Amino acid sequence: MRVTIVVAAMLGALAAARVDAQGTRTAVRSQPPARLFSQLFTAPRLRLPAISAGAPSPRSHPGNRECAGCEHRPGTTHMVLDSPRLTADWLSRHTYQSNGGSFGDNLAVADFWYDAVHRRVFSRSLVLHEVDDPADLRLGRAPGTYPNDVDATASLGDGTTVGHVGFVTWTHNGFGSYFAAMQGAVRDSGSGYLDLVTATGRAGTTRSGSTFDAQELVKHVRLHPSGQLELGFDTDPAARPDPLLLVRGDARVEGALSADGGLRAAALAVDRLTTSALTVGGGTVPHACSLKTRSATGRDANVSCEPGQIALSGGGACASGELRGSHPTQSGTVPDGWTVSCSRSANHTVYAVCCSN
Repeated sequence: MRVTIVVAAMLGALAAARVDAQGTRTAVRSQPPARLFSQLFTAPRLRLPAISAGAPSPRSHPGNRECAGCEHRPGTTHMVLDSPRLTADWLSRHTYQSNGGSFGDNLAVADFWYDAVHRRVFSRSLVLHEVDDPADLRLGRAPGTYPNDVDATASLGDGTTVGHVGFVTWTHNGFGSYFAAMQGAVRDSGSGYLDLVTATGRAGTTRSGSTFDAQELVKHVRLHPSGQLELGFDTDPAARPDPLLLVRGDARVEGALSADGGLRAAALAVDRLTTSALTVGGGTVPHACSLKTRSATGRDANVSCEPGQIALSGGGACASGELRGSHPTQSGTVPDGWTVSCSRSANHTVYAVCCSN
């Protein structure tokens, strides 16, 4: 249709010519309206069909209690404010098992909706304001039988997740599973942990020995009640990132820094370097230090200092597998060597800082 209009306009422009007395043909200044060309090469916009907002608000609708196995789980009545996508037909077909389909939470967008089937509240955003008192968002979990039988005599076990604030995926099938969350977990009756968790996108085994699939959340960071921050808390040891902690900027430690494995630094500048091995055997100070290295085939690699030397520190590198252990060895009263253990047999390297005593 657009092409027909434009062609007709062009023919009209050619026809709008003037012939003078000598038979000379001169064009008459004529130009079709610009709007004829403005949409010549534009495609029509695709729009999702809008759902009529003619339903009254607020409104209620009976909850579906006929789905298999959910006779005693759902509430009785949906409560809806505005939310034009939640039609009466959609609510009637929303069941406990419908998630993932056309009538599940994965496609629910609501201004306000109390979902009687899953006993949840849906809305677009939440703002909490308070006067002369902190605004609260409190998450709690009670032992018992869902949904209403609370067991006041029971307690929650160590590590039980009390609640979480999570983030979900969006796919061709709508809103999906959690990919990251912040969780609170029980320690005892008076304290608990704060955990940061993510879905790794691959199956594996946690540090504590449980298996997980690609979409399950894994606890990577734990804040203990004491204030201790533990990185790699339950991360799969076989998929532990290197480095586990990446600091893009300066870092400051007001206290002791210890390393069970190797310590690498491109440059090291210190005002004072102190080690617990500075005084050994009645106050003598180690001196004339040297680095001893050795390569050995197997799972373990060992290196020894010269007679009369002590091993202040050490480490190593596994040619294959991961480092399972790194510690000093001693044949007498003081450490005089170092050993490393790797998960696979290969030609591994071990080193020790040896000083004269």
